[in-house]
Amino acid sequence: MPPTLERALILRTFEFSENSQVVHILTLEEGLIHGIAKGARRLNGAFHGGLDSLTLGTLGVYARRPGAGLRTLASFRVETNFPELRRSLARFDAAEHVRALILSFAREEQEAPLVFELAVAALALIAAADEIAATALALGFEAMLLRLSGFFPEVTRCVRCDREARNIHTTRLSALRGGLLCRRCRGEDPGAPEIDGRTVAALVTLGAGPLVQAARLPADPDLRQAISRALDAWTSSILDRRLPTRAALMRANVRRPRAGG
Repeated sequence: MPPTLERALILRTFEFSENSQVVHILTLEEGLIHGIAKGARRLNGAFHGGLDSLTLGTLGVYARRPGAGLRTLASFRVETNFPELRRSLARFDAAEHVRALILSFAREEQEAPLVFELAVAALALIAAADEIAATALALGFEAMLLRLSGFFPEVTRCVRCDREARNIHTTRLSALRGGLLCRRCRGEDPGAPEIDGRTVAALVTLGAGPLVQAARLPADPDLRQAISRALDAWTSSILDRRLPTRAALMRANVRRPRAGG
């Protein structure tokens, strides 16, 4: 049976042998797949010298063989490798955070076209953004991915008493309870991190999208750090680990905009 052609985003590669690679890929039709590109390093082969992460293109992939742990890849035609991502540390850090989130939340061989389209849009927007907007777009991608995956916190009302979240000064964002706890109910999870009203409003906006709206997030390092801390606590609780890309993203958020910029 000939290979099927799928639009695909290369996420991660590992050297398997002198010429072959193991590849983790997000596809439009099948979600996350793990495959082997035999002879990928051969310059005259179907992969033209090897596959690189954060590259978008058309993948040729064979159906899974019974008992096989990896899919066999047939070819890859590059559409873009988003070159601007590699010309700025802030853009690269933002793109790496997007990649880490996809690898953490995408499900193997489970179609998720909205996640695929969101990922491609995020990388394209980050590649075209300035450094301030790039980090905001990474936060926006995280919020929207959490919503698409069914893990976004309830931030419009108290999850304990159902009271609408209005005129918030400080409250708690409880992963244990699933979202905000109002002042009356915050004792339900006293260990949950505190979050202020501006951060709650920003999370509502980021989660709702569209993603391009994230680039308009105020260039206020304090607000961005607060959003990062809230998402860090929330996502870390869901995954039971902290994403390794978080620290670099949070460092980028404290960079002050240039005067007049």
